[in-house]
Amino acid sequence: MSFKLKTILLFLGVSLIPYALSMILLGSSFRQEQYNAVTQEMNTQLSLTVERIDQHLQTLQNDMAFIAKSEVMNDLYTQDLDRRISTMLLSKKNDMKMSGDFYVIDVNRKIIASSDFSTLSKIKSIQPFFAIPIHSTFTQEKIADLIVTYPLDNFQPFFSNSPQRHYYLKHRNGTIALRPNVFEESLQVSHPLKHQPELTIVLEEEKGFAYRLLYKYEQWFIALLIAGAIFIAAAAYYIATGLIRPVIALSDTAKKITRTQDYTQQVSVDRDDEIGQLSDAFNTMIGGMDKALDEITTLNHEIEDTQREVVFTMGSIGESRSKETGNHVKRVAEYSKLLALYYGLNEEDAEMLRQASPMHDIGKVAIPDAVLNKPGRFDEEERRIMDTHAELGYEMLKHSNRPLLKMAATVAYEHHEKYNGSGYPRGLSGEEIHIYGRITALADVFDALGSDRVYKKAWDDERIFTLFREERGEHFDPKLIDIFFERLDEFLAIRETFKDTHES
Repeated sequence: MSFKLKTILLFLGVSLIPYALSMILLGSSFRQEQYNAVTQEMNTQLSLTVERIDQHLQTLQNDMAFIAKSEVMNDLYTQDLDRRISTMLLSKKNDMKMSGDFYVIDVNRKIIASSDFSTLSKIKSIQPFFAIPIHSTFTQEKIADLIVTYPLDNFQPFFSNSPQRHYYLKHRNGTIALRPNVFEESLQVSHPLKHQPELTIVLEEEKGFAYRLLYKYEQWFIALLIAGAIFIAAAAYYIATGLIRPVIALSDTAKKITRTQDYTQQVSVDRDDEIGQLSDAFNTMIGGMDKALDEITTLNHEIEDTQREVVFTMGSIGESRSKETGNHVKRVAEYSKLLALYYGLNEEDAEMLRQASPMHDIGKVAIPDAVLNKPGRFDEEERRIMDTHAELGYEMLKHSNRPLLKMAATVAYEHHEKYNGSGYPRGLSGEEIHIYGRITALADVFDALGSDRVYKKAWDDERIFTLFREERGEHFDPKLIDIFFERLDEFLAIRETFKDTHES
């Protein structure tokens, strides 16, 4: 058998076997992707339906809570007021376009108001869907319950059913409700309701209908597999006869360069055709590879520097909106790095925290100016709005996979948490608070207290130090407070270095 024939047969075997395996794996992967796509589409539809139902139930709960707290509820036993309340409950039922009724039931289970007037003054045991206690605003004692019955057919308007796809309800105890029919084979996805977790919404689809496109694709895939094998066999013959030796030479050289990272190697192919031109181009490309790699490395450094600069600039923007001191973010950054190093973090993490901490108040860009720059104390509503800046900052940054921005998201989210658990937005305590958040909290408060703000004058140092000693283990991590006082001279030196220009 000639070498040429051996080469052709070898090339056919080497080409067709991987091709067949690849196509089989590709087909299996494609099938799995289609399965996943169908399930994902069903999950998406189900999530939207569940979200609409939960929003509806949330509205129902909110409205009941509002009614329960209304002043008219304090006069439940006033003559004819039961009729007025009942009329209000009937109006709410009609507004919600729901079946079921609202009831106001006193502690003796007597119905003293209801959207169903026929039940007034009756004593009746009712299984509520939601129940809201009613308390007297004078005695703070519970005087009654506002409950609602909510038959499951209220969910029907939220379901978009078809002969091949439908929704139904499943109770925690296994009870099924509102299921139109049962398919022989089906796909199912389910999701519990947030406001009624004992109820689960199930989306069911007939299997043949769900995979109808996949079955059609499989027929085409088999035809493509056969056609591809024929094409590869024909191509292998022509490639093997004229190209296999120089291609192997190119491949071997490329592998060697990859293994040794020696870009001075060259491939030698003595031909005047396109293969020879390819080898010349390959040699030229390898010659310039080392320079290109150096340029890529330089560009990567420039990108990292730009990222750090953008992070710092964004932090400065957040501070400038609230008219805080110009060098606040610089000082907080330096304080944070110093605390991190003495706490035991490595140099890389400490430096990254220095770069990330300027973003701690980035959420303030979303706070209205009227609240952000109010001269004086906030009222309750203004304080609630202002306190959202921590979570707003986290939401702005959490989607990034960059380590620096992920750290900045943590700092923004947790720098108002307190060691004793009384902070916000999540009420974390102790080491539940990430060390980045604990460090930035101390750095931020130290600089804020020592700086003039629209709502206060700067505190003197002794007042700040007294507060820090009092808040050791309360607001702040005790270890960080100890580090602060042990290295106080270094913190004061940073403050002096980055002193605002308007300060004396």
